Amino acid sequence: MWYINIDSFKEANGYTIDGIWYPRVTSIVSIKAKPALYMFYAGLPDYKTGEAIKSKSAEEGTLLHETVEAILRKEPIVIPDQVKPAVNAFMDFYNNNELIAHKIEERVISKKHHFAGTMDVLAELNGVLGVLDIKTSMAIYRDYSMQTSAYIEALTEDKTLPPLTRWILRLDQSKRCLKCPATLRDKGGREKIRGEKGQCQHEWGPMKGEVEIKELNTFDSDIKAFLACKSLWEWENEYWLKKIK
Repeated sequence: MWYINIDSFKEANGYTIDGIWYPRVTSIVSIKAKPALYMFYAGLPDYKTGEAIKSKSAEEGTLLHETVEAILRKEPIVIPDQVKPAVNAFMDFYNNNELIAHKIEERVISKKHHFAGTMDVLAELNGVLGVLDIKTSMAIYRDYSMQTSAYIEALTEDKTLPPLTRWILRLDQSKRCLKCPATLRDKGGREKIRGEKGQCQHEWGPMKGEVEIKELNTFDSDIKAFLACKSLWEWENEYWLKKIK
């Protein structure tokens, strides 16, 4: 990707903290190929359609994200209708687990490896402390392991913290067919049916939320992969990085 000037590069890819610029974790991870995203674009009539769906999907994801974070902050909220099923599913999870948010949307910095990022939540889940990363995707993708390992690496530079774990908390919503195992997911204005078996004149039930929680236990390989991405990202952006130093 090309940028107009060094300021546009820095703004798009990192944070300036105490006068020092750090590349952003999500920018670094973006260097990795994403086959699922390529398949998404391949199934659409044109690139413009894909960008419109991505933009609307991101808005919906942000709305759900912000609503859940408000709940964790114990702020008064009005649940938006478009994400209500997913929020209700989260509330069931929240009420049936001991989830304490210690820090929300907190910026973390690795001075050792020179990167920064914004973690969703530093949480205590059923007595265990760790990074809780909230996703609104249809699945838990492996890339999330790299992203969260970077947050852990940065946090552990603070020697006062105990050992930390990581979780992905995936929130979604879909309709289920009353006649077959199929589900209908509407994200970004694009309806996608999964799990179809045979010919079925689908009769869809109400929209229902779903919660998936997954603990990640592969830190050593994940941080190794993240740092490899960082090296590749630095190689790709060498022109601009030389202007910063």
